[in-house]
This record gives sequence, structure tokens and C-alpha cells, in this order.
Amino acid sequence: MRRPSTAQARLSTIWSCLVSLYGIDNEATPALDRCRGAHGLESIWQHAVGLDMLLDLQAAASEYLGWLQLEANRSPNTVRAYQSELQKLIQFLQANGHSLSVDGLRHDDLRAYQRHLAGRLKSPASRARALVAIRSWLRWLSKEGLIEKDLSNGITLPKLEQRLPKPIDPDELVRMLAALPTGTLAEKRDRALVQFLISTGARISEALALDRTDFPRSGNRLVVTGKGSKQRSVYLTTDARSALEDYLGAREDASMALFVNFDRSVADDRGRRLTSAGARFIVRRLRKELGVWSFKSPHVARHTAATTLLEVTGGDVRLVQEVLGHANLNTLQGYTKIVDSRKQDAYRRYQEFLDGKKAGA
Repeated sequence: MRRPSTAQARLSTIWSCLVSLYGIDNEATPALDRCRGAHGLESIWQHAVGLDMLLDLQAAASEYLGWLQLEANRSPNTVRAYQSELQKLIQFLQANGHSLSVDGLRHDDLRAYQRHLAGRLKSPASRARALVAIRSWLRWLSKEGLIEKDLSNGITLPKLEQRLPKPIDPDELVRMLAALPTGTLAEKRDRALVQFLISTGARISEALALDRTDFPRSGNRLVVTGKGSKQRSVYLTTDARSALEDYLGAREDASMALFVNFDRSVADDRGRRLTSAGARFIVRRLRKELGVWSFKSPHVARHTAATTLLEVTGGDVRLVQEVLGHANLNTLQGYTKIVDSRKQDAYRRYQEFLDGKKAGA
């Protein structure tokens, strides 16, 4: 037998208080609605019920987010994203008069929210991100026995267009790496960051979480911590190691972070760790200054590393999977298509070369 929900228990307490306060005969009153109307309690009751139900859903969301962080080992970015999506769902339900108790969640409520998202978010990928968070929460509620029926099967994800990842154009990449300035300490940091990302294919969050002590005194191997707190080895090219040595050798701050912010407004070195927003700003500036228009974000460096590794290894997807820390091989399908396209283009140019030789013979 299921235990009463928090909402049910608190509603019972509210009713007991009303009986005591207004002298309502609990045994003799045949209908709760009639009592509320007779004693003018409708507004008080609705406020109490609505507040209690909101707290009940909020509590369930908070419990789930705690589990997501502590037991599922999801990244802080993932937890924040899921928290935002669940909060939007709760606010929608509250604003539209839907039941806000965990026990009161219905497929109709969720379908209404999906229609709301379809009208507000034109991008299928954005809708999918929101719905994945909600579906995961619903599965957790069912697993924990907080709802009788698993409602996650009522969440339909939009069909996503298969877009190929866009690496940096090979010609632009060579030109950019040769043109990265090194005159100031900030420029040395920028060059080291770009070289590191291109060399290792690491996620920007993985790179920015590194400390100085993670940089190897010798050799080219270091360890990054990826999604789910999983660690893996990545390797530095000669140019990447040289850029990092030049950058670290010029630093005079006491911050432990490998990549830091040199903003003078930051007084405490412990707060100097470079943020993802800071890294995106660096990339946007370099993109404009150097004319590397295909370098649109730090993540493009990861696409570039994946594509290049597949090319030089003859399409060894297992190796590239390990280097990039992808849990699913299907994630690499887009990269293999790019490599195939480049091979086809190379053979086309090769054929043109042979045809030219024949014509000149």
C-alpha cells in the first residue's frame, strides 16, 4: 500500500486546523465543498492547497537534482540545465491551472506543455533538450515510487535533423596556428588554450577544470575528467606542449588553475580560473582578428581533432572514441561522413590530375 503523499498529509492537517478554528463538526459534515462555501473558506483553502502542491513538486524536483549530482555523477552544467527545464515546467503548470502535486501529474498536463514548447521553441534540438530533462525526471519519480504510473513514455522527442559537425577548414587551421600572437601573457594563454583544444580534442569544460599540477613535467600525456566523472588520457602535440610551457613560464599569479583570467578586477587569485564564457569570448575575438571564420566556438576544435584523427588513423573509430571520451560510437558517425567526403574530393582531384596527364601525353 502506498503511503500518503506530502500533499495529501498536509491537506489533512489543513482540514483539521479548519475544524478546530471554525468549530466544524468533522463527523457531521457530509460534503467538504459545502463546508468551505458555508464558512467562506474558499480563497483560504485554494491558497493553502496551491501553495502545498507547489512545494510538493518543487521538493520532488529538488530531490531528483540532488540524486542527479551526487549519485548519477552528472556534471554541474547538466544539473543546472535540468533544473532550469524542470522549473519552467512547474511554472507552466502553475500558470495554467494544472495539478501541481506529484500525484496529480497526468499525461494531459505533459502533452499541454509539449504543445507549449512546440510554439515557443522553433528549434527541434532545443525542444529535445528540454524534454529529455523532463523525461529523465519522470522516470526517476516512477523508479522511486513517487508516482504510480511511469509517465515518461508520454514524452515524445522531436525528430532531429542529422547535421554534420563542422570542423575548422584545414587551410584556415594551418593559417591560424601559425598566426596566433604571443606578445602578451594573455596572448600566450590564448595560444596555449587553442593548441591544447586542437591537440587533445577535449571538451572546453574538461580543459578549464585542469590545474597546473595536471600538466606533465615530461612526456605528452595528461588526464582529463569527462562526463560522469570518467577519466581518460589525452596527448599533447609538440606545438601544444611548447605553447603551454611558454604560457606557464610567464605566469606570476598563484592560481592553481591551468587556464586563468587576467582581468585586473579579479583581486583573489583563487577566483582567476577561466570560465566557459571567457573561453568563448577568446575564440570569437581570435576568429575576427585572424579571419578564421570556421572557428565559431571552442567545441569546433573538438570537431577538428576528431575529424583529423579519423583521417590520419584510416578511420579508426574505436581509437577516436577513446580519445574523445564518447560513450556511444554512433556519435562519431558524423565525423566519418566528413572524412569520406574529403576522401572523395581527394580522389576527384586525383582523377583530374590523371586526366590532365593523359591530355598532355
